[in-house]
Amino acid sequence: MILTVLCILALSLSNDVTASFRVEDVIVRFIVNATPVLFPPSRVSLQLCINYDDTIKLSRILSSNYLTHTIHNVYEEFEPKIYNDLEHRNLYVLDLDCDYATDILRQAHSKRMFVAPTKWLLFQDRKITIDNDDNANLTFVYDDSILEIFEDLAIYPDSDVILMRRFDDFFELLSVYRPSPQRGVIWENRGNWTIKNGLQMRTLDVASARRKNLQQTALKSCIVMTDPNTINHLTDFKDKTIDPVTKANYPWILHIVNRMNATISFEVTNSWGYRTENGSWNGMIGMLERREIDIGGTGTFFVSERIGVVQYIQLYTHTCSRFVFRRPLLSTVSNIFILPFQQNVWIAIAVFLILVFCLLHLSIKWEYYRDRLTESATYWNQLNPNKPTVSDNILILLGAFAQQGYSYEPYRVSSRIVTLMLLLASLSLYAAYTANIVGLLQSTTDSIQTVSDLLNSPLKLGAQDVVYNRYYFKSFQDPIRKAVLEQRIEPKGHKSNWMSIEEGVRRVKNELFAFQGEIGTVYQLMQDTYLEEEKCGLTEIDFLKILYPLLVIQVRSPYSEIIKTGALKLREYGLKYREEYRLYTRKPVCSSHTSFITIGFTECYFALVTMGYGILFAIIVFAFELLWHKR
Repeated sequence: MILTVLCILALSLSNDVTASFRVEDVIVRFIVNATPVLFPPSRVSLQLCINYDDTIKLSRILSSNYLTHTIHNVYEEFEPKIYNDLEHRNLYVLDLDCDYATDILRQAHSKRMFVAPTKWLLFQDRKITIDNDDNANLTFVYDDSILEIFEDLAIYPDSDVILMRRFDDFFELLSVYRPSPQRGVIWENRGNWTIKNGLQMRTLDVASARRKNLQQTALKSCIVMTDPNTINHLTDFKDKTIDPVTKANYPWILHIVNRMNATISFEVTNSWGYRTENGSWNGMIGMLERREIDIGGTGTFFVSERIGVVQYIQLYTHTCSRFVFRRPLLSTVSNIFILPFQQNVWIAIAVFLILVFCLLHLSIKWEYYRDRLTESATYWNQLNPNKPTVSDNILILLGAFAQQGYSYEPYRVSSRIVTLMLLLASLSLYAAYTANIVGLLQSTTDSIQTVSDLLNSPLKLGAQDVVYNRYYFKSFQDPIRKAVLEQRIEPKGHKSNWMSIEEGVRRVKNELFAFQGEIGTVYQLMQDTYLEEEKCGLTEIDFLKILYPLLVIQVRSPYSEIIKTGALKLREYGLKYREEYRLYTRKPVCSSHTSFITIGFTECYFALVTMGYGILFAIIVFAFELLWHKR
């Protein structure tokens, strides 16, 4: 349908009616057989040397086939809206026999219109008729001079430019591209079409598969290093805790470039690249934006403000920066003295004590008044010389419940039953309570699971002092993350908690401390320096909320599809995982929970507080008793 355009074009190249009918039939056959394989666009921009009447006829044909189109029969500037929107739907058709064909090609070159996903279909009739000197006979010569212009055009491996040359009823299909600005034009024989045999394609491979040989093209890259000594250990797997992303990505770049049959040179910078105050970008991202390098040599995080500045390649480095800490003991964040029993159990115990108190009070009071009038009064007075009071009942209750003993001796059956019930219940509850306390003293808490929990926890916080951590910490606007930075990482009037990764890992081991750092490096240091029981309870909290680092290239890079395919091949062949497994340490396995639990003031905090309040209350009561006694 689309290449009905070719019919009009061919007719415009012929002057005799008989030839036009013959060519039209040939082109229609070509449309039916060839266009579904070559181009399926839905919008066409045509540059043809046809008159006004033929333009009207052509537009009617395209409209009848429901095809959006523009037709130009004179030289015009390309409108930006034509080639900037939905470029994957655009097909540009150009007759190379037009006088202004060269100007059109140069304009497309200057506006980078040969870059994917735009498509071009060029026509050339190799037979040009000229007169001899005697103006009597006609001869045929071939003129390929216009094809020399491709030596200077930006038609690189991602381009889709097809030249169709007509030899009467034979159509030759050629693709043209240049491996790089340093290399000359390469013509690919894509096949041919004839009436008898139809479309004969030499290959149906996509351009990235056909053009992956860049013929030793010199590419440029940039690697990010926070330590200058990294340049000496890019491939020997030494100092794995320093610049691990750079050391993992460097061999990946070499594999991809080797697959492309290219060479590469590296520049070194200490910054991934961030937007400056004047709106420009520095570091590796700035080099890609200014097209100073072809591919980024170190993976970078996927953030919204870099979209449109660079193009991300789906080749992840499985590492990230997170808060890592050891789950603290439950006793450091909770009052474990109320945790052995659930709330309902505590309520039941309180009801039980009230009931026992009432029964004990009644039984003791009845026992006292009854035995005063009998012959056993003397014996009873020997056991309990004083008249029982409410405070005595409370002390009896608390002494039995706390396993501390009491001075009262029950005499009658009823009081003995109540006291025995109290002692048995107290013994059972005490055994269960102390057993649970021992278990809770060795238990860790899972209550710290979010950034908000981390902010409100008793853990101290610190962060690895690297450029991207400082940048992202200060870029967050939500109140919780801002509070983490302002209150815990950079508290006013105190020393900031930016530190080396070695110091952070040491403090996680020895203190209630959470450290924000690159987890592969953190786990490697923990694997080397922690005891087996110290590797248990390690927990992560994602603070930055960003994806794994990815490789980046120029926006609309001519090698994007070749690099993407190479990245997929790295994963398929296992070369990607080889570097990661050797450079990145997974979370240490907890193989032994056996260890001695040291109980200190932190674990006994709530017990000490309770005792302190008890002592304070006793002093206050004692003072009131003294005042009462004096009066």
